[in-house]
Amino acid sequence: MFKPHPDHTAIVITDPQNDFLCPGGRGYHLTKANIEQNNTIQNLELLIRSAMNKGYQLFISPHYLYPHDYGWQFTGSEQKMLLDLRMYHVANAYTPPSYGADFVHSLKPYIFDRRTVVATPHKVASPQTNDLEYQLRQHRKEKVIIAGVLSNVCVESHMRHLIETGFETAVVYDATATISVEDFQAAVTNYKAFASATWTTIEAISCL
Repeated sequence: MFKPHPDHTAIVITDPQNDFLCPGGRGYHLTKANIEQNNTIQNLELLIRSAMNKGYQLFISPHYLYPHDYGWQFTGSEQKMLLDLRMYHVANAYTPPSYGADFVHSLKPYIFDRRTVVATPHKVASPQTNDLEYQLRQHRKEKVIIAGVLSNVCVESHMRHLIETGFETAVVYDATATISVEDFQAAVTNYKAFASATWTTIEAISCL
């Protein structure tokens, strides 16, 4: 049974950025229906606020794409979609992100808390291309509670990678969103198949 504790459990949020989560984001038209169905933004904030109030540390795994990334010689479907829509765009490492790559405004107070760790950007879907796993181990975290977007892409890929590398995981599925009901249901099916716990936001908070 998954039993979280602030000493050894992290809250991990994938891509809490405007492009998929907020009006004006370049991918919001794809996720809007699922976000409204799940109350994703409200659930993300409730989960993060409740956890941080109880002493849990927040880890953010963001997605950024720089101009040189448009020179990639081969891409998968998800990468091509992001590049075609010019999502998560950042001019360089020294300038502020575009609106789409910026964090959701209501989540910024938690993300910019001094204890929160913002990992380097991942480039496809999993933390294999960023330093999230290293940061978790440096902070002595053994368990993770995951939420964010997209349900069946970055959230699921983070879940699978962290399980494979020795972390006990739980996923808060109604604090995620994706581009269709079918994709969301497929993600939840896989959460239940792999994760140690698959919770609603209310269930997660009751276990903290």
